[in-house]
Amino acid sequence: MRRVAALVLVLAGCGYHLPGVGPNIPPQARSVSVTPFRNHTRENGIEVHLKRALEDEIRRHGQLRVVTSEEGDLILSGDIRRFATIPVAFSATDEAVQYRGVIVVGMRLVERSTGRVVHDTKLFQESQDFGAVSGVVIASSPHFQRGTIDARDLSNMTNTQIGEARRHEALDDLLDLLARDLYLQAVEGF
Repeated sequence: MRRVAALVLVLAGCGYHLPGVGPNIPPQARSVSVTPFRNHTRENGIEVHLKRALEDEIRRHGQLRVVTSEEGDLILSGDIRRFATIPVAFSATDEAVQYRGVIVVGMRLVERSTGRVVHDTKLFQESQDFGAVSGVVIASSPHFQRGTIDARDLSNMTNTQIGEARRHEALDDLLDLLARDLYLQAVEGF
């Protein structure tokens, strides 16, 4: 028991801590409000999906209660600065067969009662690759099977239909990944 206590003290002194609520979060903070990020992109509704992904991530960890109004002990807000899908692989006929979705955000976590900025990330970027034509989509992958496209329908779909469906799935995955990493950085301090 003494060794465990000594190890925890040593790790805490080095900046490490157990997962949960990080060192910057005020000890009295019990709830958080997530405001829709300001959307500076052409992707309509992306701020709604990001807000939902962040709230789900916070709930999943269970350390802070998500409240809907701006009455939380902490307020999480930010900006979606960029979202783009960029072709990264091409067929022999110069057709884009794989894309990379890239999102860039800025985020702030503020203690409501004092106005103190608990965490501030000016720029944070995530990316996710996805196939856009039936020959690139691996229907047996767990990633594909979580989506809404039936593998038997791939042969009847145009590359445009497949590309757009895969783009939406990749965006959802990208926002989930972004929410997880923002949570870990802002709340847990990792």
